[in-house]
Amino acid sequence: MRTVDVSTKPITLRFAKAYGKISLKEDTVQRILSRQIPKGDVLSACRLAGIMASKKTAELLPFCHPIPLEHVEVEVKVGKNYLEIFSTVLGTSKTGYEMEALTAVSVALLTVYDMCKGLDSSMFIQEIKLLEKSGGKSQWGKSLEGKRVFIRTDERFKKLIEEYLKNLHAQVAQDGNFDLLISTEKEEFEEYLGISSVINNHLFCVLPTELKSGVVVGKRGNIIVVQLEPSEKLIKAFFESFGEWLGNL
Repeated sequence: MRTVDVSTKPITLRFAKAYGKISLKEDTVQRILSRQIPKGDVLSACRLAGIMASKKTAELLPFCHPIPLEHVEVEVKVGKNYLEIFSTVLGTSKTGYEMEALTAVSVALLTVYDMCKGLDSSMFIQEIKLLEKSGGKSQWGKSLEGKRVFIRTDERFKKLIEEYLKNLHAQVAQDGNFDLLISTEKEEFEEYLGISSVINNHLFCVLPTELKSGVVVGKRGNIIVVQLEPSEKLIKAFFESFGEWLGNL
């Protein structure tokens, strides 16, 4: 057993929203609204419990990474014979916030159940689900399907790069008709300074001793050029962090 290795992933803004519902007797809902539940204010308690639970997700679920939470919100919608819980979790991280949002909803619903179980044995929890998420691959990742990619490198790295391109659904070009050039050699092209800087700042954090000349991204006519450092570790880190991003160029 192991967690997913996210060490080479870039930090991106990520968001998740989850939902859950608990059905109760109409009388129980009315007692919640009038704050007549012996254990106290159910609506405030379940909101607070959901927020607290989201912060403990990595301690509850063994394969979740502890990640920084920059905004957590738990909302309650009251129906005639039910409560609906909505959670929103936002932050910048290498992995997403789905489990934090789902944990917030789950514990908020369990808090309602715990506070009302002495009065209502008919309660049941249902429909816990993820409503929305963004960030990482789901936001900026695209395949290279339909793109012809030419590789200019020596045999040490050719198969490695081809395998990454295959996973991105790119077509490896064998001639001079291509859309994207991946090279470990010096190329003449106009560099995108901002893009290159962002990539190399990330790669330096991941593999500082391997980064020498770094990655250079630019354009030559209608052809996108990516010049990679001749290092197996750097090539792997680049494709695992920014491979899907190539489809946006």
